[in-house]
Amino acid sequence: MNDLEPLPKASHRDIIARGLTGRCPNCGKAKLFRSLVRIHHSCPNCGMRLERGDGFFLGPLCINYGIVALFFVAPLLLIGVAGWIPLKLALALSLGGALLLPIVLYRYSWSWWLMIYYTCLPDELHANRSSDCDDLSFEEEKRAR
Repeated sequence: MNDLEPLPKASHRDIIARGLTGRCPNCGKAKLFRSLVRIHHSCPNCGMRLERGDGFFLGPLCINYGIVALFFVAPLLLIGVAGWIPLKLALALSLGGALLLPIVLYRYSWSWWLMIYYTCLPDELHANRSSDCDDLSFEEEKRAR
C-alpha cells in the first residue's frame, strides 16, 4: 500500500468480514498468521499491531476454552451421565476433544477475538482514527500513514 494513500474507514461489517476470513481488521489485506500457529506481531501491509499487550492473548484463550467446554465437553458429559453412551466413552471423548480442539480452533479464536475487540472498539483501528490522535498501536515506521 502506498504511504500517501489513506486507508478507508472500516465499518462494523468490514471488521466482521475480516474477522471471519482471518485478515487484518484494519486494512483487510494481509493474513493474521505468518505460519501455522504464529501470529504476525503487526500487519505486514498496514503495520497495525495485532498483539496489543502482554495479556491480549487471554481473549483468544477464553474464546477457545469457552467453545470447547460449552459445545463439546459439557454436552458429551451430559450424554454420558444420561446413559445414552457409556460414561467411560464420554470421558475419553471429552478428554481427547479437550486436548485436540484448542489446537484446531487456535487460528479461528485469534481471528474472532480481534473481530470482537474491534467491533466493540472500532475507533481503535488506525483507519477509523482522527488525524490528530497519537497512534501507539502501529509500528514506528508505519505511524505516518
